[in-house]
Amino acid sequence: MKYKFSLAIALAFLLRFNNAASQTTTWWPQKGTVILAGGNLSDSVATNLEKKLVSIAGGSNATIVVIPTANPKFTSQELKELKKQFESCGARQVSIINAKDKKMANTDSFANILRSATGVFITGGQPMILENIYCGTSVEKELKDLLSRGGVIGGSSAGAIIIGDMWLTWTPEFGKRTNDLGILPNVAVSPHANAARDYSVDEEVLKYLVVHPTIIGIDIDEDTILILDKQNAEVIGKGYVSIINAAVNKTKPMLRLSSGEQYNLQSK
Repeated sequence: MKYKFSLAIALAFLLRFNNAASQTTTWWPQKGTVILAGGNLSDSVATNLEKKLVSIAGGSNATIVVIPTANPKFTSQELKELKKQFESCGARQVSIINAKDKKMANTDSFANILRSATGVFITGGQPMILENIYCGTSVEKELKDLLSRGGVIGGSSAGAIIIGDMWLTWTPEFGKRTNDLGILPNVAVSPHANAARDYSVDEEVLKYLVVHPTIIGIDIDEDTILILDKQNAEVIGKGYVSIINAAVNKTKPMLRLSSGEQYNLQSK
């Protein structure tokens, strides 16, 4: 009986410890900046994102890399225009890397371009293309290294999903479909949150996270941007961002921010 009682105490302690640890897990970047966009950006919000990314990446000294791989329909002219958009925001140099497979993503030429970059933007398109080509490659490693040295990584729609650790969607049940780059470890990014039909993204993500409480959900409306650094979360655009932590609150998002709002991540 004595040993059963001691075991019960030990188990209770471990459960309490694990619960506390999950509540205090730091899910935002400790170095560098991450910019997540909910997709379907208006011209004004897209320009705001580009200006923010270039400014954070060093302004006139910024070296930007654009990864348009998620959208195979980009024409060469559209890619030139995309490059010009970042140049018009003051970047010193803008390069495009667009791997067709993992072999190309593992080339030294791609790695060298990313090693000299101060900022990266990943366009929208099809998440599975990004996952199949870049996960587990030197591009993934160099992106994580860029953030660790204080750089900025941004993505919209599929580009935002890949920055997280996993993609939550219907498979056909709502849940994890694939692993992503994990630039934000233990985070699942869900863009287009306000465009869902016949269901609430927040509610479905919350249901999944109640069962998987070590994961943080970030749900972003279209035409909306979330900027994360070591200190703050800031929202720009037309909609809302929900941050869901089921270890803290099992019934609603831990945090819901609208355009112009900031939240001090160090306050909790």
